[in-house]
Amino acid sequence: MARPIRLGTRGSFLARTQSELVKSWLDISDGVELVSIKTQGDDLSLSLTKLNEPGAFVTALRTALINREVDFIVHSFKDLPSLPYPELELVAIPTREDHRDVFISSGSQQLKDLPTGSIVGTSSPRRSASILKLNPKVSVLPIRGNIDSRIQKVRRGEYAAAVLAAAGILRIGYQHEITEYFSVTEMLPAPAQGALAIECRKDDLAMIEHLSLIDDPIARLTTTAERAVLRGLNAGCDLAIGAFAQYLDGVLRLVAEIGDWQSGEQKRIENSVIVTDISDVESAEELGLNIAREFMVDEFTLRILRRDN
Repeated sequence: MARPIRLGTRGSFLARTQSELVKSWLDISDGVELVSIKTQGDDLSLSLTKLNEPGAFVTALRTALINREVDFIVHSFKDLPSLPYPELELVAIPTREDHRDVFISSGSQQLKDLPTGSIVGTSSPRRSASILKLNPKVSVLPIRGNIDSRIQKVRRGEYAAAVLAAAGILRIGYQHEITEYFSVTEMLPAPAQGALAIECRKDDLAMIEHLSLIDDPIARLTTTAERAVLRGLNAGCDLAIGAFAQYLDGVLRLVAEIGDWQSGEQKRIENSVIVTDISDVESAEELGLNIAREFMVDEFTLRILRRDN
């Protein structure tokens, strides 16, 4: 009897829910077994500086895959470092969940209604910049933990509110906790937010064949453009960068943003390209790189890069 296919996942409720979702999409006769792997990002004793290093949530998963302890792995795509891993294949990006950020507050208040000095929790420089732009009266402080623990910190009054990704909230069925959805105009999401990324070894041709069936070409096209901005800027996790791409009627449109998490000041650039073939990821890549080049000649951007890199 053949052994089950081993799917490597973080142990959090959200990570396992996402992995179970991917498992349900696959038609693999030998079955799929979830294998929990602890990552650096799961260690709440580490400092936020250590947590924000590239790969905090993914390196242990990738190591297990390369060492053949598992057969494929599932990530929240926004957590992946911008540079590819040579031994691995990004074999599938399934249909994307809601890309937006959401607001969860103790009194069902919206961000604009919070009084002076209210504490809003986020560990994202990008969200910090947008929060301060939308309501400069509040204070933004780091918040750690999984979705449950962050919500409980709001319920206990440690924070007036917290900002999280809509996709995670929706996937675990906590949509009743959401006070407010932020539009792309209000808060530009992280590159590839809402998307999942599935990796396997480049030499595992059978696994590539199975997993490629759940790849969504539009999700791949749009996230490629968004993440190209990160690569073009050589950006780390400590920079406040947002990007969102949409494909409609043969046009791929991308808007990207760099923000100052200390002041809330932001700079946005938008551009588009005609894409007649949705598999044309090279055009999506070039669109993102072109926007990154535009940022690199902007004085505000250069000041932020000098300070935060």
